[in-house]
Amino acid sequence: MSNVQSCYQCGKCTSICPMRRVSKTSPRSSIYNANVYGLETNDIWTCLTCGLCPIECPQQVDFLSFIREERAGKEPLSIAHLGVFTEMAELSSKLDGNIPDNSAKSTDSKFGFFPGCVDSLDLFLHDVKTNFGEITTSSLRLLDKLGIKPQVMNMKCCGHDVLWQGKKDVFDRLKNYNKEYIKKSGIDTLVTSCAECYRTFSKDYDLGIKVVHTSQLYDTLGMKINKEVTYHDPCRLGRHMGVYDAPRKALTANGVVVKEMEHSKQNALCCGVSNFMNCNEQTKALRIARMNEAEATGAKTLITTCSKCLAHFNCLKTEKDATKKYDIDIVDLSVFLARQLEAGK
Repeated sequence: MSNVQSCYQCGKCTSICPMRRVSKTSPRSSIYNANVYGLETNDIWTCLTCGLCPIECPQQVDFLSFIREERAGKEPLSIAHLGVFTEMAELSSKLDGNIPDNSAKSTDSKFGFFPGCVDSLDLFLHDVKTNFGEITTSSLRLLDKLGIKPQVMNMKCCGHDVLWQGKKDVFDRLKNYNKEYIKKSGIDTLVTSCAECYRTFSKDYDLGIKVVHTSQLYDTLGMKINKEVTYHDPCRLGRHMGVYDAPRKALTANGVVVKEMEHSKQNALCCGVSNFMNCNEQTKALRIARMNEAEATGAKTLITTCSKCLAHFNCLKTEKDATKKYDIDIVDLSVFLARQLEAGK
């Protein structure tokens, strides 16, 4: 349960809200209308759930829990990409699916690697000119270099998006299947390269095993890369999970120079896309602001660890009617490191 009763309407959340830059969204008003009048406002849907406002809250109000509670069981105002990813998650949650028994496994590794939804992204987001499947092959190549040969977990979607869209029934079905799959696999460590999967498995599943993001393993690769990059902190890996140093160490420990943007780590600007709900002209303005910050560092490569950030920054870069052209490569962390590993052979 959220603790919004502690809110005393100081307005600091509204002053720091990214959406407030481009709209009349107000976290403070959302709480006030819900608490005092019992009203639902559109703000509960325009909220990016980026986790920036709780940082400034003097009362430590759990605004993210409030948003999830307010959205539960209601229909979102808008879902991006015609809602195809939500429809796929709902359909997948209703299909039984056979969980393989231990005898059918190709390896008894105690590590499991979950690729996330890269196949779906490749299928429907081909216009952004990004090979999402390369995230999986790159991650497995780097894990192999580290001596980790994981079971590849052929699970269903982790349910991140539907949970934050208010569809907890769909999420629960996906979670129940995946938890049983993980239990039967016998692993004690689940590794994922997706910031949203990492957040979901860590905080919303109660797995009883270790959950690791790939960025937390790469600092021992022993590579010598002479490049300058800048790094974008995804909301789910950064403010939601507090993982700021690991991705940077994964780069710097392998010889990469990280040039920080004006807003970084805890104060990083959001890419503007949340749970495939907010992909419009307002959030495009947030992406432009972030890309301008990346450009200002002088680095020619922008690294991130979230497939949604990767998709939508590349979408901004490659759109046909772009008002500005960005001369910067936008690459997933695992892909960047694996390409350098391949080039160094």
